[in-house]
Amino acid sequence: MQRSYRDSDKALVLCMAKYKVVFRPIGWTVEAEEGETLLEVAARAGIQLLAQCGGQGTCGRCEVLCEGEVKPKDPARWDPQVERGRQRVLACQALVAGDLVVEVPMGAVPQEVELSAAVPVAPTVADFLARHGLSPLVHLADLRLSPPSTTDNSSDLERLTRALSYHSVATGPLKVGLSVLQDLPARLREANFEVTTIVADTECGPRLIDVRASGAQTVYGLAVDVGTTTIVAELLDLSAGVSLGRAVQRNPQARYGADVISRIIWSEEESSGLEDLRSAVLSSLNGIIAKLCDRHGVAAEDIVAVSCAGNTTMTSLMLGIQSRWIRRAPHIPPAKMFPVMTAERVGLEVLPSAPVLLAPAISGFVGGDIAAGVLATGMTDTDELCMLVDVGTNGEIVVGNRDWLACASCSAGPAFEGVGIDSAMPAIPGAIEGLSYDREQDAFEFSILGDGKAVGICGTGLLEALGVFVQAGITDRAGRFDQEFASPRMRERRGESEFVLVWGSESASGEDLVLRQGDLDNLIRSKAAIHAGITVALKQVGLDTGALRHVYLAGAFGNHLDISQAIVIGMLPDLPREQIHYVGNTSLVGARLMLCCAEARRRTQLIAERMTYVELGNVPEFMDEFVASMFLPHTDLGLYPSLASSS
Repeated sequence: MQRSYRDSDKALVLCMAKYKVVFRPIGWTVEAEEGETLLEVAARAGIQLLAQCGGQGTCGRCEVLCEGEVKPKDPARWDPQVERGRQRVLACQALVAGDLVVEVPMGAVPQEVELSAAVPVAPTVADFLARHGLSPLVHLADLRLSPPSTTDNSSDLERLTRALSYHSVATGPLKVGLSVLQDLPARLREANFEVTTIVADTECGPRLIDVRASGAQTVYGLAVDVGTTTIVAELLDLSAGVSLGRAVQRNPQARYGADVISRIIWSEEESSGLEDLRSAVLSSLNGIIAKLCDRHGVAAEDIVAVSCAGNTTMTSLMLGIQSRWIRRAPHIPPAKMFPVMTAERVGLEVLPSAPVLLAPAISGFVGGDIAAGVLATGMTDTDELCMLVDVGTNGEIVVGNRDWLACASCSAGPAFEGVGIDSAMPAIPGAIEGLSYDREQDAFEFSILGDGKAVGICGTGLLEALGVFVQAGITDRAGRFDQEFASPRMRERRGESEFVLVWGSESASGEDLVLRQGDLDNLIRSKAAIHAGITVALKQVGLDTGALRHVYLAGAFGNHLDISQAIVIGMLPDLPREQIHYVGNTSLVGARLMLCCAEARRRTQLIAERMTYVELGNVPEFMDEFVASMFLPHTDLGLYPSLASSS
């Protein structure tokens, strides 16, 4: 179905429709056919309701309030609650049967592409480029060719190849795509045989990707982190390796499931599932590209190279590769090493023949984002024992140094990214990112992104809340609310204990922002999985946390993660604080290095090839350690001597 937008009232009109669905608080009107689920209608409008079960009606996270006529998709899963004349229903189970007004959570409101200035490179990155030099994925060469004559009747391609052989940019047999060859004769003559060639460095040798009229040429590259939760891209001037700016957007695949397993299930069970997921991520990426080009005055065809890093499932789905076998033992990925592809083939709206380099995967659950992350940390340049911990829906752990590398993956779940927690939201304006609690005053002090009142709480705030609760005695060491805690913030609602963080009079929505017992249970399971993964991964190589000299913390938490609180709850080992470093988005940094440096491209391949993968599911001790880690900080307080000494 086609769609059009009427910007004046933010209405969205769909052809072949029967009923009108109004989404609040954003005020968009969508015309929908009878029998569509509210989840499908919302997704078409760009409203990202959480459906971490892939729309199966089991997770309960796509709950909305609706006024009007709906009918059940599956009567066995139909249990609407009536509140002030409105039904509280699961959007994936509610079929449109009449005109509707639907109220969606604030976090479901479509997020625009967020643009930001370039982020200064880390010292390790600057040092790497200083040592190995700038050698981008593409190279430019200015050529002055002799025109054809009766004494030189070489073909146009032969003439160009012969001239390029004198340049270091084409040291092997030159590959040429059909689209470039189709344009070559006219391009040469229009430029009077004075041209600039753009040649890509691929695993099969040099490939001619464009021929342009000679003159000052500024070309650009795009480094991309294809994350499960967010997609981040950085625009680079390839002539200097300098970043112009970044853009970020929530991954729209979230409407098909919060984690990779749910999205794989969607790709299997829906007839158009794989294309749904591929189209979602490509639509987001192309929107990001358009925004970056507009902001920096760059033509899309001047982006001549792209480097992407992402986990194995995200990379496969972006390429339209079925990934169903990743979720089944023995969790085999479709591929670990990917050939350099063209942007046109992948579906990116830049120079069609631009090379797209994909960071190599290590296993089904340890992907190219981790290979790129290891490169970015510089941990393979030292003799000291280092660990990289990437905290996301999966917790990936790498331990090693210049001599060896081992890795593991644990299913941490998306709790620290806010999935499954009603008051949670991404790290965008309005999110609580940090907090402290004054027990005597029964008052919180918050750090809120942007200006204004709190809308919800993001990952760093959730982690700190868990630490604050146990330190203040709001919960016990098992993470259970203390019902005797003297505060009106402690209460029972719908048969579940909860604690009010922000009273409705002080929140943006006018409703209380709370953390429930179930929320705490989710957070504790996530932190326990990460701690157990760290401990067991080290034991598998005969080491313990005392041997570590550097722990690099990457992932979705942001620059304001309180490392002390991460230790208080037992997510990280009790090490001197100076040994734990937040290193930001190492996946993006690694993608940038691969785009700009041949040595980085070579090393990333070596990192993936030499990494030993430990399947934690096959290690009996993992479950024992997971259970032991379900306490705050741990059942064995001897592992956290600094907490005992400070209490």
